[in-house]
Amino acid sequence: MTSNEYREQAEKLLTSRHKDDLPQRLVEQAAVWAQLATAAAISEQGQAVRDGE
Repeated sequence: MTSNEYREQAEKLLTSRHKDDLPQRLVEQAAVWAQLATAAAISEQGQAVRDGE
């Protein structure tokens, strides 16, 4: 998955309900998706540097 796809998963969890009604489990899952998005973005940036972009 790309960093954007991971980010979209996190956003989907956080916007699927009213902001005041998010179970802790959903917040934790969104945090994991956000961490994966960050890791993927770092990896993508590294690949772009190696590719000379």
